[in-house]
Amino acid sequence: MNYFGEKINLFSPSWYYLNELELQEQQEISELFKDFIDNDDNFAQPSSWDHNVKASYYHKNNANAPWAKWLDIIEPQINNFLKDVGTTHPVEVIPKEVWVNKYRPGDSQEYHQHCTPTTNISLVYFHTLNKDDNCNFQFHNGSSEYQLTGLSDLLHIPNVQYTIPETKQGSVIIFPSFYPHLVTTHRGTKQRITFAGNFRIVPQGWKDN
Repeated sequence: MNYFGEKINLFSPSWYYLNELELQEQQEISELFKDFIDNDDNFAQPSSWDHNVKASYYHKNNANAPWAKWLDIIEPQINNFLKDVGTTHPVEVIPKEVWVNKYRPGDSQEYHQHCTPTTNISLVYFHTLNKDDNCNFQFHNGSSEYQLTGLSDLLHIPNVQYTIPETKQGSVIIFPSFYPHLVTTHRGTKQRITFAGNFRIVPQGWKDN
């Protein structure tokens, strides 16, 4: 039911880019990363993460993965994103950090965001999803203030609490790094693999630190 009349104006410009790699590109990534992903010594539970998920994030072996080749495969998606969203003047996209996540059945990832002084855009690549795997990657709108003030109990707030992108194996999502998001409990019976990356979009010619 639509509760909102024509005088209710929304000002929440939330958005995300969603596309899919070609099958050949997916297979190339699988071949590139098979040995790295199969080696459990490349993964651990990051100390700063609250929920159970194995990742190469800040792992000493993360640099051993073929990230340069992966970024070459992902680059057309970043270019498509820039074309679709539009830029006010020429920009560059600088990779800041990339890693692999391994979700075993029962694993999840807590509510968090990726924004830092040197990161403003983030990317997730859904490498391995299974037929019985409902991949509940969710964006949340961070509107806890409505609940704290009691307004959500009294008014029909024109706000979406969360959004679940319709992802599948091979999907790529690009979104502003400050978006709160989480991954609900993995209910599938096989391991789920995702790749994540943080980037910085800067004016062309910017001297990045």
